Amino acid sequence: MAHEAVGGRASESVRNLAFINYGLLFASVFFAGVPALIAAIIAYSQQDEAPQTIRSHYKFQIRVFWVAFCLALAAGVSFLGVMIRVTSEVFQFTQVPGWDLHDNVKLDLSNVTVDGTLIVLLASCALFSALGGLWLVLAPALGFVRLASERGMGHSARP
Repeated sequence: MAHEAVGGRASESVRNLAFINYGLLFASVFFAGVPALIAAIIAYSQQDEAPQTIRSHYKFQIRVFWVAFCLALAAGVSFLGVMIRVTSEVFQFTQVPGWDLHDNVKLDLSNVTVDGTLIVLLASCALFSALGGLWLVLAPALGFVRLASERGMGHSARP
């Protein structure tokens, strides 16, 4: 293969790039997912040329990215539902005469009801966010440990 160069340096650099990708996936928890996107792009570009063991890690990193993306999307949709519910209730209470006079309007939010739908939306947003965060911490940690011990990931790692 092209990665088996003199002294194994090319294969070591491929392995180091996989380590960096796991670091990027872990860092994405703190930087709104941008490092995960970079890690996915690197994994997609390197997976065809990598040795079999490293290829299994790149495929796992791609899977980690897409699972985290779906969890973040679900959390975002839930949060959007919360915002729509709250905004619609606030908008109903702003339909009072004199709303155009910004200095004279006092908005009383004590009449906003917290019903079951709002609680379910809030809970699902929190759940999806927590699951996404845990996934982006635990999955890269597992992959990092397996890569450090020179083992592959999943079924594609078997000879």
